[in-house]
Amino acid sequence: MAQRIVMPSFGMYTAEGNLGRWLVPAGSAVEAGDLIVEVVTEKATYEVESPGSGILHPVAAEGENLTVEGLIGWLLAEGEAPPEAQLSPREEGRSAPARTAGPGDEPGRLRASPIARRLAAEKGVDLATLTGTGPGGRIVEADVLAAASAAPRESAWKVRERIPLAGTRKTIGERLRRTVDTAVSLTLTREVRVDPLVAVRKNLAISWDAMFVKIFAESLRERPELNAVIEGGEILMLDEVHVGFAVSLPGGLVVPVVRNADSRPLAEIAQDILELADRARSGSLRPMDVLGGTATVTNLGAYGVDAFTPVLNPPQSAILGVGRIAQRPVVENGRITVGWTCVLSLTFDHRVTDGAPAADLLAAVARRLSETKEGH
Repeated sequence: MAQRIVMPSFGMYTAEGNLGRWLVPAGSAVEAGDLIVEVVTEKATYEVESPGSGILHPVAAEGENLTVEGLIGWLLAEGEAPPEAQLSPREEGRSAPARTAGPGDEPGRLRASPIARRLAAEKGVDLATLTGTGPGGRIVEADVLAAASAAPRESAWKVRERIPLAGTRKTIGERLRRTVDTAVSLTLTREVRVDPLVAVRKNLAISWDAMFVKIFAESLRERPELNAVIEGGEILMLDEVHVGFAVSLPGGLVVPVVRNADSRPLAEIAQDILELADRARSGSLRPMDVLGGTATVTNLGAYGVDAFTPVLNPPQSAILGVGRIAQRPVVENGRITVGWTCVLSLTFDHRVTDGAPAADLLAAVARRLSETKEGH
């Protein structure tokens, strides 16, 4: 039976992509896990694995715009014909290939992808004035964005530069807006003594991110109420702890995932983080690198930020913000002294649990930070 190949989700900040190239010729026999197609997003180029075994029958052409879960091909049995019934390009989440007209296209006249039409309506761009650069001269998203950025507009402000709210920035805004609209977010903050953590790290070539990912994962295993997602009207308490960590990229960010971070040695986690961060910055992350996270750590301490309010990474229910680790005045045995501290900010979804269990999770993190020992 024919099996669909669709564009996978590449994390919370990616809604669209472009089919870079097929890595396997049409008609080839492929196995589950084989790399078969390259998808390019605003942030990275991903090599997508085959979801099963069969004969590859591409549907989407190289250069086409795609959206998450849009059909791009089929896996067929030997001698099986591809399904004849096809949904419209909008329903399939991709712009129409050069061989067909898309919704609203008139033969011999204006041809534009669904994404381009939507953007044109939002930005007030007249599609009839554009020359398409897509397959067969079709107007695509980039054509509309270029026209929108070039069009002069009156403004009461003295403008230095106009930057279209598009691509990664627009996707981030839309996803975070949905988080605000859906989740009931609450943030707890706590200043924590981290002298033992600082002392241990002096003897280790390990990043702060690795230490916080490991400690947060162990704390989630101890207090699992927020290692959960809401799906289909149910709270799903998750049995694995996979912690994402935010990596800043030009124009946005990506959240690679360290799997089973609660049970693995710190050195392994540190190596994973190095490799994942390198892949993120080089644009070579794979879908499996960014999917399946159950909670997230975001560290702005390196930017001199003492405290902030993290925004949930949907569908997760908890994100730990880490502020700057610095020497500050502390009271010890009734006297003022100097100690290493940082401010932790735990944002959680109040639909999943209440403030007390979230405070217990934050306390578990604080305890581990203040009790860290060599070899942890």
